[in-house]
Amino acid sequence: MHYQQLAQAYDEIEKISGNLEKIRIFADLLKEATPSEVDCIIALTMGKLHPDWKGEPELGVAEKMAIQVVAAAASIPESSVTDTLRKTGDIGSTAEELLQESAQATLFTEDLTISMVYNTLDNVARISGSGSNKEKIAKLVSILTDAQPIEARYILRTVTGSLRLGLGDMSIIDALSLAYTGDREARSDIENAFNVCSDLRKVARVLAENGINSVKKIHTEVGVPIRMMAAKKLSDATEILEKVGKRALVEYKYDGERIQAHKNGNDITLYSRRQEIITDQYPDVVELMKNHIKAKSCVLEGECVAIDPETGKTRPFQELMRRRRKTDIKKMQEEVPIALYIFDILYLNGKDVTELPMLERRKLMEETVEINDRVNLTTAELTEDPDRLYEIFKDAIGSGYEGVIAKAVHKDSKYQAGARSWLWIKLKASYTEGLADSADLVIVGALYGRGKRTGLYGAILASAYDDMTDTYPTVCKIGTGFTEDMLAEFKERLEEHIVEIKNPKVISDIEADVWFEPVEVIEVLGDEITVSPTHPAGRNRMKVEGGLAIRFPRFTGKWRDDKNPTQATTVDDLIEAFERQRGINQ
Repeated sequence: MHYQQLAQAYDEIEKISGNLEKIRIFADLLKEATPSEVDCIIALTMGKLHPDWKGEPELGVAEKMAIQVVAAAASIPESSVTDTLRKTGDIGSTAEELLQESAQATLFTEDLTISMVYNTLDNVARISGSGSNKEKIAKLVSILTDAQPIEARYILRTVTGSLRLGLGDMSIIDALSLAYTGDREARSDIENAFNVCSDLRKVARVLAENGINSVKKIHTEVGVPIRMMAAKKLSDATEILEKVGKRALVEYKYDGERIQAHKNGNDITLYSRRQEIITDQYPDVVELMKNHIKAKSCVLEGECVAIDPETGKTRPFQELMRRRRKTDIKKMQEEVPIALYIFDILYLNGKDVTELPMLERRKLMEETVEINDRVNLTTAELTEDPDRLYEIFKDAIGSGYEGVIAKAVHKDSKYQAGARSWLWIKLKASYTEGLADSADLVIVGALYGRGKRTGLYGAILASAYDDMTDTYPTVCKIGTGFTEDMLAEFKERLEEHIVEIKNPKVISDIEADVWFEPVEVIEVLGDEITVSPTHPAGRNRMKVEGGLAIRFPRFTGKWRDDKNPTQATTVDDLIEAFERQRGINQ
């Protein structure tokens, strides 16, 4: 299949606002592709050449390099590219316009295929070492020389991570179901396969080659991360017990980094919430797994918590994150030792155990984990009494923990990979005052400071993630509660993410002084969620006029280095919280 056919489908999808029509167009394209081409199409459309857990290099071409590529391909000065970019606001449209105008020779160009484009981009991603930027630019220029203007638009958008089609993962899954089964009824089977293998390319290829029955056979494997289950959040103990079925296993919520540990004999692999391999960051966890996990093979989930080497008490999440940002791991092991608290088991000695009820999984954990002062199960208690649940919560807070998670224990209390479910519900200290939910938001822009804040950012523009449209609509502007250290850290962390033009995936009615790539995630508290004429999150998705905003937002000081931007609080989360706030039962 020629890449131009994919580009034309992208163009059609981009012009349409209705999600169902976008899905239909994409499904029609998939029907015409071979299984190997489907593999590449899914990767290009998701903007990920490989799943994170494979540890393969990704593109991540910065705006500055993209400008150099377009300038070289169109044989014009970089300043001309920058001028056009300011006018179009999009590097892809800039490339399309300038290559259309350029006098590039077309006699010897080669028609681009989807496989050629994918392989070239994969090769570009793998270039490293001295002179790598120059070599990357040359390869990208070579493919643009063969590209039609419309192809150039989407190649540049793909390499800069700003495809802006409005197709999230779930829409792609819907399109796969429609293309290969004739309707969207198979989406749950496709999603389940994706959740256990964390590779939608693989699922798509199996579906295209062998059909939906083969997709249903994709199962949990040691060494392949399972997409992590997440919890809902509530502030009332009685309501929590109602939601989980009257009775709950109430576990302490530890202020650490969630990890998924895969053990196969003495081979241990640790994955973060972002599905990155973090084994090298935690050699002490590897040793704990080898010495205190009795299973031959298993997949465990737990919380890796920093502890004080003198007192043994837990330390804050930000202390633990120091280990992720340092290269001297041995020294950091001594400065920031850890304890591991196991809270779930997903696989044991060749068997997937995610379908077992929570208490049966807890029993397997008790039989599998050899407990000592550095590795343990989470502190947990069964209760059906709201007052007792709240007492456990207060005990957890008094002991220095974040709060509790109440987990359903009925017969259907399985581990729901990839889902945010009412089977698990968080009650945290921050939810007992003001807004009943902290939000993990993506920093997308900033306003310059004045007075004492001159030279720093005076306010931060933050967005939720809209997983329906794969965009980042703003939800608040945070301008109060910053310490001097916080302001300095904002400046230092965000400097490398500055872009001249707002990323097309960022939706904002506010004009920032500085725009950033949507990369960094922070934890934010507020008093309530309100309807806003200024912020677009949730606009046209509710019965009220306007979007949603977090009122009186405050940065907690917690950078969510363990989350990527697509794992931030979603627009759907905000809509649900807003409707609950208004007293509408969900």
